[in-house]
Amino acid sequence: MRKQAATVLVLVFLVLGFAINSVAEPQGESDRPPTKEQMEKVRTRIETLRMWKLTKALDLDEKKSAQLFPLLNKYDKKRAETESAMRDNMRDLRESLKERREVQIKNALDRLELNHKSMQNIREAEREELKGILSIEQQARFIIFQQEFDREIRKIIEETRERRQDMLRRDMPQKPSPPQR
Repeated sequence: MRKQAATVLVLVFLVLGFAINSVAEPQGESDRPPTKEQMEKVRTRIETLRMWKLTKALDLDEKKSAQLFPLLNKYDKKRAETESAMRDNMRDLRESLKERREVQIKNALDRLELNHKSMQNIREAEREELKGILSIEQQARFIIFQQEFDREIRKIIEETRERRQDMLRRDMPQKPSPPQR
């Protein structure tokens, strides 16, 4: 009973948070990219939603949750650092390619290869540590959950982008139609 009440409270919190955030966006700011603060708020909400759904999908008790979530947070931070480095290296690669600087292109490619290897190492280390916490069945559910959750988040992001673009189109002045004869 207590677990169900907590689940309902978390769900209400998330729904209200998303609703308030969407209403609170000032007019005219929908065409700007999100700030780091806004991105961090969204990331926090996504992580909260992930923890809630993951607890339910894996049927975690408090003990397993206390072991699992710090582990996932540790690897999420490592992934975020590597992804940031990848974005920087991709920007360098684009600039070097545009300016046709072969040495810089080679260096950027080498750094990207290291980033990809680092990301693979992070995934493998996370999987190894998960084996010590989760049962075989929970490990299988975790992999399926991750894939489905990532797909769900990508869909939400795409829908949000489409809504932003629709709002921008509506806010832009329309060209007058030619007079009809």
